[in-house]
Amino acid sequence: MKILFPSFAPPERWRNSAQSKKLEGDEWKALRQRILARDNFTCAYCGYRSDKYQIVDHIDGDPENNSDVNFQIVCQMCNLVKHSGQGCVIQGIVDLYQEAKYSQSDIVRITREMRDKGSADTEIIAFLGLKNKAPFKMDREYLKKLLGFVTSRKSPTDMYSNWVRYHKMTLGNIKHGWN
Repeated sequence: MKILFPSFAPPERWRNSAQSKKLEGDEWKALRQRILARDNFTCAYCGYRSDKYQIVDHIDGDPENNSDVNFQIVCQMCNLVKHSGQGCVIQGIVDLYQEAKYSQSDIVRITREMRDKGSADTEIIAFLGLKNKAPFKMDREYLKKLLGFVTSRKSPTDMYSNWVRYHKMTLGNIKHGWN
């Protein structure tokens, strides 16, 4: 698996309306499905597999570079850490810490597992040994020294919240033998 660090997309790399429109087209949908199948719907950072809500991510951050080798699958939680500017500042659901007992990928994986069992953020944070909360800064070297924690705070209009609902539904189906 790849190593995940909190980071951000610089504003000059944000998708413009023309690029966003391409993501609605049939060509993009076919490319997206091909990449999802190629990578078995599995996150490159934490290994999480899901048939829905996985992100086909441009590795180099350039939304115009649609070469197959420039794509990776990223789960909703890892994407919020990778784009921590969005997760911390815009959506307000990612917190950054200076210390932890685990790697960033393990933090995401363990958080998902503990949340599935009903653990509260405070319990998860204590278990992970997350200490010394830090502010977000648009400085990659600074961010590489930090660890991101995707909180359970609500942001109802984002894809992460949609994924949480889907993930809980899938877990319920598996527990009841419906899947």
